[in-house]
Amino acid sequence: MNGYLLDTNILIDWIRHFRRSRPKNEKQRFCQESAKELIESLILDDQPLFTSCHTLKELLQYPHLSIEEEARIIDKLPRFVGILSTTADVAQVAGMLSRQSYEYREHHIEDCYIAATAIHYKLPLLTRNPDDYHYVEHPDLKISVPYQEP
Repeated sequence: MNGYLLDTNILIDWIRHFRRSRPKNEKQRFCQESAKELIESLILDDQPLFTSCHTLKELLQYPHLSIEEEARIIDKLPRFVGILSTTADVAQVAGMLSRQSYEYREHHIEDCYIAATAIHYKLPLLTRNPDDYHYVEHPDLKISVPYQEP
């Protein structure tokens, strides 16, 4: 499959860019602007964008999510990002990763499923937190860090 899998942190930065309030600090400002520019650039280049259904769950779980942010996630995100389901094949890859790593099994379950989705669909994973995925090496997990905090 062609395109990119967007990690939760990239989409959180994108969502925060549209808040009416100003970023709390320069780090947040940088990440929010970078996410907006990244996504716009990939769309202009006709690059297919995807995310895991587990990312969708992570985006919607925050207790302080505003009504506008929830609407942006539910209504606008699917317009430019395909949301990939956890199929039996993805679950098998996730099971293998969990079996090899206590961290994936006990603490980073969502990251395990996101990694498994990237592996199964052979999509590079765009994240600014590559350490979330270092628990198990897999030859088909290609991680790219499109921007990093200053």
